[in-house]
Amino acid sequence: MERGKNIVRSSRNVTKLDVTSQVQASELAQFAKYTKFLGNGLAVIDFTSRIGNTRIAGGNWHKQLFIESSGFAASAATGTLVLNTGSYALGLLMVATPMGWIGLVIGGALVVGAAAGTSIATNYAVTSYFDELYGTIMNWIN
Repeated sequence: MERGKNIVRSSRNVTKLDVTSQVQASELAQFAKYTKFLGNGLAVIDFTSRIGNTRIAGGNWHKQLFIESSGFAASAATGTLVLNTGSYALGLLMVATPMGWIGLVIGGALVVGAAAGTSIATNYAVTSYFDELYGTIMNWIN
């Protein structure tokens, strides 16, 4: 057990994220708060715009509600999956490479971009498909 710990400690290929002061730790905590706020804020904006789309639909609001809620659920699930995978990859990047802060910022931007792109693509695919599916379901019910 001790030998394994010593090998890990002496490894020259592993670099940790260097937080050397209270100021850096505070900045890292603030960064985490801002990203969480931004993520939740964007979800609220998306949800609100979908409610607006449903309201604009008028007499056919139930169809639009079905389409928008399906798109929101699918795109949120896809985005969350990509973010979780990206977070895991960023953790490995921080530990396995000497890039440190630069790698974290660039990698984080790439993960967020990938999550946004897959969410938008999923939303488009799901809303297109569920627009047609709604008609099929209603015909089957009637």
